[in-house]
Amino acid sequence: MSLSVLSVDQDPTEKQLAARKKEMQKVDPSKYVNDTGVEELWAEKAFRHAQVYYKLICSINCTKLKLSKCDDELYQNFMVTFPRVNIEVIDEDKMKSVAGKRRWRNFCNMFEYHVEDFNFGTLLRLDCKDGYSESNTTLVPRVQFLAIEVARNRHGLNMCHLGKNPNPESGEGEEKKGSNDSETTENESKPTENGTKADVKEKEPLSA
Repeated sequence: MSLSVLSVDQDPTEKQLAARKKEMQKVDPSKYVNDTGVEELWAEKAFRHAQVYYKLICSINCTKLKLSKCDDELYQNFMVTFPRVNIEVIDEDKMKSVAGKRRWRNFCNMFEYHVEDFNFGTLLRLDCKDGYSESNTTLVPRVQFLAIEVARNRHGLNMCHLGKNPNPESGEGEEKKGSNDSETTENESKPTENGTKADVKEKEPLSA
């Protein structure tokens, strides 16, 4: 699943989302496959969910996270059903093979009436040590995402993200800006031709 596709119209207003949801409810389910508007709405929701979840594991001790009211049941059933699955790095080909899909479908159906939107398309990171990216992301039902991420969190595998900047691009920009500001201050502080130092304005603290 390409994140470049999911990032289209990333920040619709709540009013727009509500309107689209209302329109979605009026659509004949048999037409969903060919309805690009519905696909966009699903993509937006999946992308937003991924952003929120990654911010969580970057700011909170993952071993203390509770992702649903069924975390205990999800974890116990997952460990019994998939005892040999490497949750650190998911084998996408094996997971989405005919046999893999059958096992996961049976697992997900157990929680149909216990997990809200149990089969909603959700973005899952293949390698838990990395963040969301086009090469490290696959689309799975929500129950499957919850089962794998609950297990990862309970095993402390997402602790490597604690303290990271969930938006690395903006962080790099701030770091670069700070470097430029430092150079400017240094240049302004140097003696002028007249032998006096140029006045340097006191910088305002950056907002959090």
